[in-house]
Amino acid sequence: MEKFSSWRDKGTGISPFMPVPFPLEQEKSTVKKWLQLTVKTLVFLVKLPFLILFTLIYYLTSFKPLAQFVLLILFGFNNLDFSVENVKKSNTIAINKNKPGANEVIVVNYVSPLDGLIYAVISKTWNWRNIKILIPVQSGELYEYSIWSLILHAFDNTHLGTPIGDSDHYKSKVVFLLLEGTTSNNKALLPFVKLKPSYTFKGFTVKSLVVKIKPAYFTLPIPTSKIGYLFELLTNLDQLKNNYIRLKSYQFDSFAPETIKSSFEMNSLNAINQNLNIAEKENFIAYYNNHDIKKTL
Repeated sequence: MEKFSSWRDKGTGISPFMPVPFPLEQEKSTVKKWLQLTVKTLVFLVKLPFLILFTLIYYLTSFKPLAQFVLLILFGFNNLDFSVENVKKSNTIAINKNKPGANEVIVVNYVSPLDGLIYAVISKTWNWRNIKILIPVQSGELYEYSIWSLILHAFDNTHLGTPIGDSDHYKSKVVFLLLEGTTSNNKALLPFVKLKPSYTFKGFTVKSLVVKIKPAYFTLPIPTSKIGYLFELLTNLDQLKNNYIRLKSYQFDSFAPETIKSSFEMNSLNAINQNLNIAEKENFIAYYNNHDIKKTL
């Protein structure tokens, strides 16, 4: 691990770009690995037609229960927990009222290709087209993504969406703002990109949303095979081990990124070294892919 020490936060010891191996990669027994692969392949072939069908229908109709079925059943996340600061979990009316809605900008940590689907499931809008995802590049410009194009960006940061000049025309939409600009392994909060002054978000209700995912190998700090990732999603056989997606919402008086960071730190996502940014992640990926050493957490 010394070879990757340049990308480890000195204060916390966290390596935010180090990927978590999938179960098959962690299995040391060749016999068990082939047995698991056989079972997983059968499960994959059974589930894949349902995924294609339900995704297509959801794309055309925005029928939210289909998105929930894909996330919770096909992908095996048996616990989707949405909570709100200072609201008891038993107060479901208040919790539902505080779910992401129109004319809100929600600063959220960027974890995986699943993030857009998660936003669609928890938002008060039924139409996924009303959900806009904004991600900055290192220079501070924002680009717009849908819940679908976000998948491509999560696998490859060079896949850019539509550039936007200001934030005013999003007031009828649910806006998720991914200020880190790139994914991490969900162990820390990457430095927020400083946006250009034209992005003020005046007139919006400002919130943050802290996202935690288990199993951790479904985070995507560096690119991997799309088909391999999908294979693991559809063959997530550890559903009885309390896989979860946990989300906690906070509200703020104004759009002040430095203040908003505190909500993530309260949920064990510490803000780390400012140098561990988008550019350094690209350096890490190049180094990681070109060094034949044991890459374990």
